[in-house]
Amino acid sequence: MPRHDGPIGPTRQAIYRYIPYIRRRYRANLMDFRESTFDAAFDPNSTKHEMVSSISKQHMLNQLPGCCNTSLREKLTPHYPFSCKRILVSDDYYPALRQRHVSLETKSIDQVTPTGVRMKDGSQHNLDLLILATGFRTTDFLYPVKIYGANGYRLEEAWKDGASAYLGITVKGMPNFGMLYGPNTNLAYNSLILQIEAQSLYVNTLIAAVISSKRRGQTLQLQPKAEVIRAYNDEVQSRLANSTFADPNCTSWFKDDHGRITTNWCGSAIQYQERTNSLDWGDYEISGTAAKEYENRAPTRWRRVVEETQITDRMAALYGLGFVGVCAAAVYACRIVLSRGMMGLESRF
Repeated sequence: MPRHDGPIGPTRQAIYRYIPYIRRRYRANLMDFRESTFDAAFDPNSTKHEMVSSISKQHMLNQLPGCCNTSLREKLTPHYPFSCKRILVSDDYYPALRQRHVSLETKSIDQVTPTGVRMKDGSQHNLDLLILATGFRTTDFLYPVKIYGANGYRLEEAWKDGASAYLGITVKGMPNFGMLYGPNTNLAYNSLILQIEAQSLYVNTLIAAVISSKRRGQTLQLQPKAEVIRAYNDEVQSRLANSTFADPNCTSWFKDDHGRITTNWCGSAIQYQERTNSLDWGDYEISGTAAKEYENRAPTRWRRVVEETQITDRMAALYGLGFVGVCAAAVYACRIVLSRGMMGLESRF
């Protein structure tokens, strides 16, 4: 996808510095745009998905034009839905591949040899340097950290059939344990910081309850109920099953060894924020000497971090016109008062 990334000139910088509303409005518009791409990235049958697929293809054609690049375009065109894998947003990726000293090899590697790489078809590429860039263990959450819960229960044992967690934060058998960027919280269309901020507020509420109990000389253990985790993850997996990420023709780091999507969230960033801006104590098994204080407590709620637009452009314009009108009326009133004052002075002399 095209990035359209350019420098912010001195004029815009000055506007953003001295007119904070415009800077906040611009940031909110960025948030609105990213949230609007959810359907395009998630739903392979949506009109937005078809639209962005066309934009990406046209971007390739614009940067790799003509018959001389036909073979290169064919190699670069995937045979799976747009956004099934991580979307590459760049204005210089295709031009880099057009350089004379660059060639794109898509055949399978048979063997790494002392002088380079031999392909399955027998062809040989002699190399001075070979960079192994195969990624990392995306579905082995918290690897290689060893975490033990109640009675020595290991987190890796809880996740032997695939990682899962309530809201991507808490795990059964792991009392007073919470994590950030856990299973099914990754975003493919907006900033991950939004997720982490929401998780931080949720985890802080759990921590505050435990610390408060400790300060009073009491104990408190919190862990999500098994049925709550099961219902939540069934919902998440049900929604993901119809997403672009689940396409059988696509292998990606979103899936574990069983083909289950354990990385990505199944909704928009705002939907996740709204899902995690309260803590229902009834979702947890509560034990310890302070348990009774929390067992029947009403859900604890807090204000989520709001980044999206709060008022429409029309309302902002009306507010602006109203402000200008008030200022104009004030100036006019001041002129009248000054005029009458001058007339009074003249009459005295």
